[in-house]
Amino acid sequence: MRFISLAAAAFLSSAATAMAADISVCMWGTITGPDALVNGMTYGTYDYFQFLNQTQGGIEGHKVKVLLLDGRYKLDEEQKLYRRCVAEENAVFVKGWSTGAVKALRDQIQSDAVPFMTDSHASQVLDPEKMPFIFMSGATYEQQMIIGLQWLAKKDGKRVVLVHANNEYGRAPVEVVRKSGDITRLGLELVDQIEIPFDAQDLTGQVLRIKNLKPDLVYVQASTPQLLVILRDAAKVGLPANLFMGNMYNISPAIPAQLGASADGFRAIQVHSDFGADIPAMVDIKKFAETNRIEKKDPYYMKGWYEGIAMAAAIRNAVKKTGGVPDDIAAFRKSVRSEMAALKGLDTGGITPVVDYANHQGSTQARIVEIKSGAYVPISDWIDAK
Repeated sequence: MRFISLAAAAFLSSAATAMAADISVCMWGTITGPDALVNGMTYGTYDYFQFLNQTQGGIEGHKVKVLLLDGRYKLDEEQKLYRRCVAEENAVFVKGWSTGAVKALRDQIQSDAVPFMTDSHASQVLDPEKMPFIFMSGATYEQQMIIGLQWLAKKDGKRVVLVHANNEYGRAPVEVVRKSGDITRLGLELVDQIEIPFDAQDLTGQVLRIKNLKPDLVYVQASTPQLLVILRDAAKVGLPANLFMGNMYNISPAIPAQLGASADGFRAIQVHSDFGADIPAMVDIKKFAETNRIEKKDPYYMKGWYEGIAMAAAIRNAVKKTGGVPDDIAAFRKSVRSEMAALKGLDTGGITPVVDYANHQGSTQARIVEIKSGAYVPISDWIDAK
């Protein structure tokens, strides 16, 4: 008969408990509120971790405890949820929503040393040296804007109007590009910069002002709800949709669905492939959909699914290195952060080109799509904004 000392038994019991420990991942989005049209990116990440739980038993044998919260696009609420995720839920990875919230939390994120995936694509929250714990999933808003302006320059356009929402998400990227000198460098002229209310219901005055300026392109740094008002009121005063271009958050089935033919010609910057695209990731999503409800079938859901792929890959590599989920959550978070930054050649199942997270944004590529007969159609290859 083999005998095990009490100390050895305690060690084995402790090790078994550690090996069986859950992994906590916490996220918030605008499940309700003024930006709910694009909240598929939160559902997509949540669903990806549930997919891992249902098909693979989690990550390396550890179930993922995944919590989805509603920040309602309210700064104070988002800050509260962040504290809950870090202090109460002991999340090893946190995913948050708005530009304003991430900018307000960026110092706290570094102090807490918790890996953070931001749904904001503002350059002000991307700095691998100063903000080593913050990651995003593609080209910044500024890079997207430059891609759009490069397209205009190649089409021999000259006059540009920049329209943006009256919040951090709207103002900050426009100011960065305006002050960078890139507009002049591309041979373009900024003829006006127009700020609109985030909760705008009527923008007739602003689109009449645009009409009088006779621009070759109006680039919109706002979200889908504001764009719907812009295009609706533009059509009323005789401005065609093909005069307008938006960023990644201006790709939504709601735009052609609500505006019909008057949306044809509108262009936007696409960072993530469409839901239903003929790509490998859709095989897993369809499998998940056999037994689960998918709330939003759009490019933002694909963004969220891809963010889940990247976050899970970093966690998986950290678990392999530590031989399980350690009790020391602070050390584990730092390990996950290191593995996230080390991700290279990560296959996202076709949602994006292959990504490298040494730059903390995975990819700097995007392409231009245009609404044609009610559907978004790519009109360019993937363009690198570097």
